[in-house]
This record gives sequence, C-alpha cells and structure tokens, in this order.
Amino acid sequence: MSNLIDYKLADVGEGIAEAEVIEWLVTVGDTVKEDQPVVVVETDKSQIEIPAPVTGVVKSLGAKVGDVLAVGSSLMQIEATGVVSKDIAAHASAPAVNVKQTSTSAATPARATNIRPLASPSTRKLAASLGIALDSISGSGPNGRITADDVTNAKSGVSTSSPTQDTTPSIAQVDGNGVTLIQLRGLRRQIATSMSEALRIPHITEFKEIDATALMALRSELAPQFEKEGIKFSVTPLLMRACVIALQNHPTFNARFDSEMGEIRQYDDINLGFATATEDGLIVPVMRKANDFTVAMLAKQTEQLAELAKTRKATSDQLGGGTFTVTNFGSFGTWLGTPIIRPPEVAIAGFGRIAEKVIPVDGVPAVRMVLPIVVAADHRINDGAHLGAFVSDIAKLLLNPESLVK
Repeated sequence: MSNLIDYKLADVGEGIAEAEVIEWLVTVGDTVKEDQPVVVVETDKSQIEIPAPVTGVVKSLGAKVGDVLAVGSSLMQIEATGVVSKDIAAHASAPAVNVKQTSTSAATPARATNIRPLASPSTRKLAASLGIALDSISGSGPNGRITADDVTNAKSGVSTSSPTQDTTPSIAQVDGNGVTLIQLRGLRRQIATSMSEALRIPHITEFKEIDATALMALRSELAPQFEKEGIKFSVTPLLMRACVIALQNHPTFNARFDSEMGEIRQYDDINLGFATATEDGLIVPVMRKANDFTVAMLAKQTEQLAELAKTRKATSDQLGGGTFTVTNFGSFGTWLGTPIIRPPEVAIAGFGRIAEKVIPVDGVPAVRMVLPIVVAADHRINDGAHLGAFVSDIAKLLLNPESLVK
C-alpha cells in the first residue's frame, strides 16, 4: 500500500466552497511532522492555518500563492513515514467536491485551527527559549510573518514596526505608461466577490432622522459605569439593542434567503453582525443570540470581537452565521451612507454621524443632536410598507432609549 497521501482542501468553515492560498510554510522536499502548520489559506470568513495530516516528506504542492482552490481540490502530497490513520486515508482518497454541493457532502474536514502568529519553526523555537509570546510581537515579514529579528528585538526592548504593506497584499505592476496594474489578493479579493454577489440583490432603502438628545444623554450617563470596567462605551451598543428589539417585532428582517432553492429561513435567535474596519478591509464579526444580550453584554462583545477581527484572530464561528448586520458610519465621521446587504441575509441597518442640526421642536426651530438612520432590505422578501414599519420601530426605541436598558 502506498504511503503517498493526497491531502485535499476540506471545508474549513461554515459551508466554505473555496479558499485562497496566502502563504506556504513548507516547500517540496521538506520533512514535516503531524499537526505542523503547512499552509495559510484565506476564505471569505478568515485566515486559517492548516496543519499536516501526517509525518512525512512533502512531495508536491497543489497550488501557488494567490491561487483559489475549491473544497475537495488537492492541496498537497505527502509521503508518510509513519502509520496512516483510517480517517486520514479516507480523507486522502475522497473524490473532489463540486463547489455547488453543500458542506455535508464534502470530504472529512481538515483539522484546521484558528490562525496563529505566522512564524517558522526555528523562530518559534527561538521565541520559546527566550520566553517571548509570539502573539505579543508585530511581524515585519511578508503577510505579517514574525522573523527571528522580530523576536530578538522584542527581547531587547527594541520596538518592531508593523509591516508597511497590506497583510494580504494585492500584486501591483507598473507598466511604464503611468498605469499601475493591481491584481486583487486575499481579503480584498474576497470582498470584491462578496460585493458583486450582494449587488444582485434588489435593494430598497428607507432613511430617517431622529432627535438624539435623549440617546446621547443616556450614553453620557452610562459611560462612567462602563469605563470602571475598562470598556470604552459608545452609542453603538444602544443602536444594536434597538435593532434587536425591532427585529423581534419584525422577524421577516431576521432571515436568510436561498435564492437557488427559493427558501426563506426566519430565525428566533438574532445573530447580529457588525461591520468592523481593519487594515485589510471590512470584516463582520457576529454576536450569536444577541437577543439574549443586555446593552452591557453588547458593549463587551463588540469590543472583544472587534479586536479579534482587527488582528485576524476571529474564528469562522465568530465570523459566520449572521442573520442581520449593523454598520455605524458615524464611527468613521461619515454623515450617512447606503449600506449593502450581506447575502444570504435580507437586511442591514446603518447609522450616520450624530451632529447638531436645526429641527422643529414643538413647532419652534431648535438646535438638536440628530441621528441619521438608514435600513436597506431585500425587496424580494420585504416591501416598502414592511421596511417603513421596521425603521419606525427602531426610531421610536432610540427616541425613548431608557427602554433599551431595562
């Protein structure tokens, strides 16, 4: 029996159909140990470090950096030098999977782990000998890879500058005629694909402005309590809580739509995504069962998940399964925007910058803090009347924000 293992790309996340090779950690001819990280791939969810299934010698690599592989494609071939378990043998001999099939028909999942700081085995050994935690170091190598110099600099107290390039860079070439050609790579390519899919959704959009005086007063009242616990409290958790309550009254917006099957799935639990800006691009962590969260819990989870997203350490579970998304344009200083629905979700809420504006108060012009609200919905699922009622409920809750913290 041959010990040549054809190791295939398995479904490394929630129904992932493909993944892009970001970095090979080994080359042909290298000897690898079972569970040693061998390749970093990127999906539309996160970066994932995939380990070797067996101890052996790398005979071939199934793709180049930048290639996109479908689930079930050959990732690499390893000549095993030890005993090959039955599950690994089955995985190696499994047929390639059609990307249109569901994840339940995919090959046995690889033992993929959440991505660790990128570093070679020798660098990891050096860090261990010096008592340096790799996750405390900013890597200066390609894709944020930590080098031996980064480790020694950290030990000596020398500041290691962050890499100047995008951690999942696009490839740029200058053609000599004043034109730079850029080939998309990594997260930016995933965003381009997702946005192309999203714009196939027939969007309808509703705008509204509200007097945010009471909302800002409540935020100022609560902020000191949260700061005592080390949490920077913004208005965002209050906006999230208003959306959660409104979704419970309008369940057709807390749903996912399978256009191929013609099926709408409405959910009792609200898995709330929130757009987070990172150096690599926009990432949307998801708070599962946000309907069970208080404003305090939303504030803590938002801060924790945003940090994981920004450092690319969020797991697939923390980035998938959303049923509704919130984006706060105001946090970027933007007055308002038109949010794009994230398929297969059917709606998204956006909130603009809160600023002073002259509005009528009891028939008299007055200067008030005003919050712009915008919600986009999939017109295949909800009509304008449904959307108007949903946005009105969000507005009413934010006009009387005390109900959000009861």
